Formats: sequence, C-alpha cells, structure tokens
Amino acid sequence: SILKGALPFLADLMRAAQIPLALDFLEVSSYGAGTESTGAVRILKDLANPIEGRHVLVVEDILDTGHTLSYVFDHLRAQRPESVRLCVLLDKPARRVIPIDIDYRGFEIPDKFVVGYGLDYAERYRNLPFVGVLKPEVYARRS
Repeated sequence: SILKGALPFLADLMRAAQIPLALDFLEVSSYGAGTESTGAVRILKDLANPIEGRHVLVVEDILDTGHTLSYVFDHLRAQRPESVRLCVLLDKPARRVIPIDIDYRGFEIPDKFVVGYGLDYAERYRNLPFVGVLKPEVYARRS
C-alpha cells in the first residue's frame, strides 16, 4: 500500500480478503501542501521486505496524473517481483498525463479535489468517513 492516503481503503480490503496476504508500505510524496501534484516524486519510506519473485498488489487511494504511480511501478519492477498489479479506489482520468493500467478500479471521478477516507488536503480531512469534494474557497485561502 502507498501511505498515507490508501490506509483506510487497504484496511477495508484486507478485512474482506479471502486469501493469505502479507502487508508492506511505501510512503511517497508528490503533493506537498497544495492541491496540484508537483511532479517531483519522492519515496519517504521504502518497503521493509523483499518482493523479488512475489506477486505484488499496489493499493492506492487515487490515480490522478500518473506521475506518482509510474515512479512507484518503476521502483517496484526494479526489485524483480513475479507480478505487479494496481488497485485504486478513485480514478481521475481527466488529469492523466502518463498512461497507467488499472487492474482493479473502485470509482471513476471528475476533476475535483477530494478529501476524506484517507485523502487529505495539507494533512487535514483524512479522518472523514466518506469521500467529498473540497470547496475551492477552502484551499484558495492557503494560496
């Protein structure tokens, strides 16, 4: 899973899983405190366990431009897993810059800035028990 946003989604998927699984986490950043990806992807926390020869399912909260997941997939494939698949809760195809194949998609959403259920704005709103559109006047105040 990719921290921090995917954690609630991962927890729900994990509880519903009918197969044995192992968990590990990457923490990746490309947003900072704004509403637009900076495009500069950084790994803040790498996997703790080797994935060579393993089947890997990347669980992510939202697929937007594709920059972050492209970087993550390159990073993971360099470790020679048996396979890498992608599960995203939210897909925002209107913003896609880099094509990314999604194996499991929850919902396709319009080009709006969303928060809740793990998704944040400046580290706020992750704890909301739903996904909602953040009013532009909220993030316009920080600009």
